[in-house]
Amino acid sequence: MENEKYVFKCDDFYVKSEIIKDGEEEISEIRLLLSSEEAGYKGKIDAKLLTTTQEKHAAKFPDKIRSMAETAFMGNLDNFSLKIEIQDEQPVLTWRRQSTGKMKILLATVNLIPVDKKVAREDIMDFLIKDRLELKEKLKDQQQTLDRKTTELDRCQNLADELTNNALERENLLVEQFLPILNNKKRRIEQLEEEIRHGGHHRAVEDTYEVETDDEVDTDVDHYDDNHHNDDLTQKRKLGEESNGKGEPSKQARVDREDSLEEDIFKW
Repeated sequence: MENEKYVFKCDDFYVKSEIIKDGEEEISEIRLLLSSEEAGYKGKIDAKLLTTTQEKHAAKFPDKIRSMAETAFMGNLDNFSLKIEIQDEQPVLTWRRQSTGKMKILLATVNLIPVDKKVAREDIMDFLIKDRLELKEKLKDQQQTLDRKTTELDRCQNLADELTNNALERENLLVEQFLPILNNKKRRIEQLEEEIRHGGHHRAVEDTYEVETDDEVDTDVDHYDDNHHNDDLTQKRKLGEESNGKGEPSKQARVDREDSLEEDIFKW
């Protein structure tokens, strides 16, 4: 995981902090670089100092020292103060927390090592320039991503509008096509209801007429069958008189046929 780096101004000096965390996202060390008009310093708050400070203030700030340290050395100094002091002829950084009124609670004292102020200033300036360029590049990438998303959003919005309009047009077309059918069905239903209310007697008469007509047709068919049967018997009887009983024409029938044939020849 990349370390978090910050630069902020505190009273009359600048602070560059690098917060280092372990695998459990707990602060294990904070590296410091300080630059003022008079001098430059470096120092660190290691895990031992954090643990000692936590034990010292456990009653008042249980399990909060590491989170308080992260807040303060990110540059959020609303409830904290940092000050360069000289103790026993050695430069130190005092870290205090604002209490009630004007009272401040000393949380920790960090030993400082003097460095060339020019080197310290240049280190801070280089970090700020590099950080600015990185932020500018990130901003450019974010702007390009935003432009692509905006274009895609506009395209999707236009497509949604088009689909909505098409759906409305199809709905209107279906309604226009369905209304005549619905009106015809309604008129037919009203017609049938009207016939039911006023046409019950007429329907009974029509049913009686149909029954009588069917009976007449059946009678005519039976009469036709009887006449046809009588014609068949007459024809068979006539054929029997002209045959010899063996299915062959009788002698008188053959003579009559020959006479008829001779008459036809003489006609020619």
